[in-house]
Amino acid sequence: MKRLTRSIRVLLILFPTILLSCFPEDEPYFEGKLPTNPINLAPFNTEFDDYNSTAPTVGSLIPFCFSTNRNTSGGNFDIIYQPMTVSFETISGILTITNSYSHWGVYQPTLDVIKDAVDIINTTANEFGPYLIMNPELKNTFNEFLLLYATDVNGNFQINYTHNVNSTSFLDGAPITGLNSEYNDLYPCLNQEFSGIYFCSDREDGVFNFYYTPIDNTDDGLIAAIESLENNEITKVDVLSSEYDDKCPYILGNTMVFASNRPGGEGGYDLYYSNLEDGQWSAPINFGPTINSTSDEFRPIIIEERVDDNRHMMIFSSNRSGGKGGFDLYFVGIDK
Repeated sequence: MKRLTRSIRVLLILFPTILLSCFPEDEPYFEGKLPTNPINLAPFNTEFDDYNSTAPTVGSLIPFCFSTNRNTSGGNFDIIYQPMTVSFETISGILTITNSYSHWGVYQPTLDVIKDAVDIINTTANEFGPYLIMNPELKNTFNEFLLLYATDVNGNFQINYTHNVNSTSFLDGAPITGLNSEYNDLYPCLNQEFSGIYFCSDREDGVFNFYYTPIDNTDDGLIAAIESLENNEITKVDVLSSEYDDKCPYILGNTMVFASNRPGGEGGYDLYYSNLEDGQWSAPINFGPTINSTSDEFRPIIIEERVDDNRHMMIFSSNRSGGKGGFDLYFVGIDK
């Protein structure tokens, strides 16, 4: 993993220098910019529902997983994997996002192991809210992936996990017993330091709110910590929760984004953000009408795609008009 990350960083540093050296001094070029209005991720969408994504970043190469009911023609939801390549042409100023393996090279087989993970966890029921990370611990000779998700195969939704034990094989999905209740528990995510898990649950009065539990990954590592959560204390995150349904927390750095149908939005579920300041989450702020619509916006995630120096890429889903049908995936730039 160190070599992979280091190689990508070197390429990211050297590529602009090499490219600019090919231009005449008076040749104009464009700086990378992400759009401030949502754009449909057309290559990834179908006439069915496509949403609930996750996308750890490896430079411009993004292993992209999301929930869809395309495989059942509108029935139950599976999690699928597709490659995402983000490229920006400095000469034309055109930003392109494709579901192709362009420029992946030797990294394609390294990341394609994720296909095995989604094949193992999918059932005849619904799988929602994937959360995929590359294990930061470098204890193995292979790249280790950890995939959290929710399934209702046994009734109410419960949070499960899987990880690979070698370069090709993943374990069967298993519940994270310390998070789950007799109610619906979904959309887990880790904080920046991998020292705590946030998720949503309707365990209190049937309303979805946010909950948190700390994890100790200092001794035996992240996966062992997740496997030993059974007796952990779980607390409701009051500052982020409301009397309405609050779902889909996702964190990058000190920013959390989520979806809520609380009053004061544009309609249906809207997207909100909160910043971690002095160890406390700020009061949630609505992203406003530029991003939200009178329809539903759902499951936002933030990606460090390294195109725009001033904005992160946010991917979310919406059933707004103008899409291919049902919920479609969209992307937009948000301030860092």
